[in-house]
Amino acid sequence: MSAQARRTCHKGRFMRRWLIRIALLMMGGLSSYIGLSALLFVAAMHRASLSQESRHWQPFPSLRASDRLLIIAPHPDDEVLGCGGLIATAATAGVPVKVVYLTAGDGFAAAAALTSRSAPDARDCLQLGQLRIRESRRALERLGLKPDDALFLGYPDRGLLPMAVRPNRVIRSTATQATAVPYSDARTPGAPYTATALINDLYHTIAEFQPTHIFTTHPLDDHEDHAAAALFTREAIAQAVQSGALKQLPTLYYYIVHRGDYPLPQGEHPNRSLIPPIGLLTENWQVFALSREAQERKRLALQAHESQYALMTRFLSSFLRTNELFVPASPPRTYYAQPFDDNATIHLQPRADIASIQVQARREGVRVSLDTLKPFRAPYQMEITLLTVDSAGNWRDTRWRYPNRRLTAKQADTTIHLWLPHSAIARAERAYLMVSVKLYGAELDRTGFVPVPLLSNSEVSDAPALASTPRYAP
Repeated sequence: MSAQARRTCHKGRFMRRWLIRIALLMMGGLSSYIGLSALLFVAAMHRASLSQESRHWQPFPSLRASDRLLIIAPHPDDEVLGCGGLIATAATAGVPVKVVYLTAGDGFAAAAALTSRSAPDARDCLQLGQLRIRESRRALERLGLKPDDALFLGYPDRGLLPMAVRPNRVIRSTATQATAVPYSDARTPGAPYTATALINDLYHTIAEFQPTHIFTTHPLDDHEDHAAAALFTREAIAQAVQSGALKQLPTLYYYIVHRGDYPLPQGEHPNRSLIPPIGLLTENWQVFALSREAQERKRLALQAHESQYALMTRFLSSFLRTNELFVPASPPRTYYAQPFDDNATIHLQPRADIASIQVQARREGVRVSLDTLKPFRAPYQMEITLLTVDSAGNWRDTRWRYPNRRLTAKQADTTIHLWLPHSAIARAERAYLMVSVKLYGAELDRTGFVPVPLLSNSEVSDAPALASTPRYAP
């Protein structure tokens, strides 16, 4: 090799080394920025949470002898985290309580690995499901309930939202590989993994138990199963009302388990009160104060979920406080405020952060108006999912993406107006809409399922047509 070639080669290696160093330096700087921003955000959330300690919310109504409480938990342990003290108090007072578990919690790979002491397969996940069912029965016993007070449906853990957005499709559990309820002690063994089957189980449970109060997870809970549980519960109640199966309309309450860093501060603080998540402070929370006995029963019940307690002691213990929080479900309305800037990931991406959603059914279709913290633009993408149920209980799912030339839309600064065609809700008895924001397929924010207030047939025929009816591409 000539001297010139050697110098050229040496210079090339030198440049490559410096390019690598510069790239690593930039990556390190970006990581430091993200890490520092997340740290400062979490610290700010903690300070904001502590500042709410003295804030007073409305007390939860006193339990009456005529009450009947139905607790709907997406997974075993959710019933204790959200309602353990309420259950213990009701049991002591002789108020009937039934707890329904939508899944057996068989999709938690870390817990399955802990119990099997190996990389878990489908059989290990099914064994985990059976274990968590036994743990749930022990937990309810410590709260003062009987074995018959628990009902397991056995639908797929981490599969409830996929079931919701494709209600007519049978899904396969990624953990157990089952496509139907695999547990012999479930309410309907062999029921297919579909939204309609799950809602049918809930419908019959509600009709048989005749609850006065129903409690389930909040529609804006970060966990997908929890968000879907709110939809399934609401629809099951609606079907029971429509069929005349209920003697009286039960009051629906939500409790929350996952939302950003909730609950704050983390860890066991038995003398502190439970404060709502920062992004949901404006909701009409009701406080259920716990006696010392109820607190102790809740602690013992939580420890009965050994497979979870071994992995998440600090998080689970954060719910051992002097109170529990519930918020009454609101009737369908046009405007919904959304929590914003409430977790570290979305804090750094305000263009993807939904601040509010307004849904109006009109003669020509459904108008959806969304506000984001900063003007929405590519590469972010919105996915709009509309679920409708007709009078016979048949489901239909339709979805759109924005930006999309086939979807009529208008954007002005931070507000986006979308028009969905009337054909999507033409035969709907009820409708639910969810909007999610994604970046290269990864979900950053979502609205939860919003009940859409529909026009009656007379309103549709009497409503004046707008001067400029949106046009839709074929």
